Amino acid sequence: MFLPAADRVWICASNRIAEGAYLKAQVRYDGEPVSVVVFRHGGQCRAFKNLCVHMPRALDCEQDMIFDATGRYLRCSMHGIVYDPVSGTSLSEICRGQRLTSIDVVEDEQGIWLVDRHVRPLPSCAA
Repeated sequence: MFLPAADRVWICASNRIAEGAYLKAQVRYDGEPVSVVVFRHGGQCRAFKNLCVHMPRALDCEQDMIFDATGRYLRCSMHGIVYDPVSGTSLSEICRGQRLTSIDVVEDEQGIWLVDRHVRPLPSCAA
């Protein structure tokens, strides 16, 4: 899939995100700065806003991890809310059915890109 550079946000080379690993990126989502988690699960790269639906906290705010101990589910490190890593749907009773905000991702021969219409890069800082 080819998209013009203006319509995608570079994350990294594909080999930087191993199965079960993640990176954080700071981007603009509908004009507001946000943190996004980009991870590989089941061989596919996926991304969500790094914001738990239970409370407005980053999924990795207490520990440097976004998966539970089994590696099967996303998990908020603050209160343990568990999410399906494919759909972002909460599996925890307290907020069952609510979803993390999904970000569209493409992986090509150049690497991993966010290609969501809501997402734009943050302006770079001039030295």
